[in-house]
Amino acid sequence: MARVSWRDRLVERLFGDLIAERVENAVKVIDDEYWTQISGGGGTLDEDWSGRKEDLEDALKAWRINPLARRIVSLTSDYVLGSGVRLLSDIPWVQSLLDEFWALNNMGQRCYAWCDELTRCGELFAVLQTDQTSGMTFVRAVPAVRIDRIETACGDLERELRFHETGTGELDGRWWQAEEMQGSGSAGMRHYAINRPVGCVRGDGDLTPILSWLARYQEWLQNRVRLNKYKTAFLWDVTITGRPGLGDTLRKKRFRYKSPPEAGSIVVHDDAEQWSAVSPKLEAWDAKDDGKAIRLMVAAGAGIPLHFLSEGESATRATAQEMGDPTFRHYYRRQLYFGWMLKDLGERVVRRANAAGRGRSVEDLKLSVQFPDVTKADNQVMAQSALLLVRALDLMAQHGWIDDRSAMEMALRFAGEFVDVATVMQRIEKNGPAKPISAAQEAGLPENFAADAGELAVSSGRFAADAVRNAGAGGA
Repeated sequence: MARVSWRDRLVERLFGDLIAERVENAVKVIDDEYWTQISGGGGTLDEDWSGRKEDLEDALKAWRINPLARRIVSLTSDYVLGSGVRLLSDIPWVQSLLDEFWALNNMGQRCYAWCDELTRCGELFAVLQTDQTSGMTFVRAVPAVRIDRIETACGDLERELRFHETGTGELDGRWWQAEEMQGSGSAGMRHYAINRPVGCVRGDGDLTPILSWLARYQEWLQNRVRLNKYKTAFLWDVTITGRPGLGDTLRKKRFRYKSPPEAGSIVVHDDAEQWSAVSPKLEAWDAKDDGKAIRLMVAAGAGIPLHFLSEGESATRATAQEMGDPTFRHYYRRQLYFGWMLKDLGERVVRRANAAGRGRSVEDLKLSVQFPDVTKADNQVMAQSALLLVRALDLMAQHGWIDDRSAMEMALRFAGEFVDVATVMQRIEKNGPAKPISAAQEAGLPENFAADAGELAVSSGRFAADAVRNAGAGGA
């Protein structure tokens, strides 16, 4: 232990508190723990921009060159959007406006690109610009990797004010005002994010947690291919015997055998040459379990079973059905968010058209989104079960064991449909119950087909009877 001199004791006694304060201030300058954000809203739990930009670039690169990453992103879009999605409204003029918006913006194809972007990057930045003459809004997406800053209201991270875009050709980039902060005639940006933790502004893509494992699996696979290539590689070792003129003989043989013999060819030599094949002795043991472990990490991070990645031997039909249910729930949850996003976008399109003098202002636009089923494998079984349930509920209602509203809630909940039962009950009271559909109408035939068919059958019967009667009279 070092001795403390009388000068150290003197300095500590006279200036110890001052020295400690200056040391603490110096530590605060270089320690991030003592730094706080002074602009753009309160501090967030988001990753710093340099790390986030690297993740976004890695995700795009992985999607481009890694088949597993491409398949994971494609699976999400294929199941969430399926054969296509529609934005609907019960108000005719609103539906007409949305149909025009859908066609002019090519939304039928754009939705797939947006779903891919959400899966890769975890967020979508949409710019809305309205033509004041026609009142029509046009929307374009900005890559998430180009938005480096988002300013929010003080104390409210969910109220976004403006967004900074880089890579626009301008030295300082470009600021986009939030859509709700702009007038209908100005371009505004709208931000949608998935996998966003509480306290964060930015979302995370589905590929973010598995990027490192995708890279490890790619490196592991490349090493296995390289080892297998070298395991089968060999070279010919030719030994020349005989002392007289050995140097000249070696030079002649080296020139003769500068190109190795082709596979299947015949080499003829005398006792002065000895041929032997030399191959490397690489201990490349079976490592399929290691590869499967890495693939399991990728599949678990993406929320899909291995048989979704063309590895059918990893599960039987029964286990595949059980393992697919959590994945379908994940896709259904993404459908709910994507549907909310489209309804939010549709509402802003209609409001901008109203501000430009098109249509009339309506408080409730009655918007809905129509998605295809995530999976159709169980539709027949569910339909049969629903029929039995409805019959049971009808019997319970006849005995007074249950009221109509409770029966409707149970039936719709069993069918997996989220419907506002109160609205349905009011609609029934106003318009009456739905009329049963005849077999002719279900087949797409005219409503009077049954009556016409009956009259035709009667006429045909009368004609046949007359024909038989006439035939009998003629024979007599």
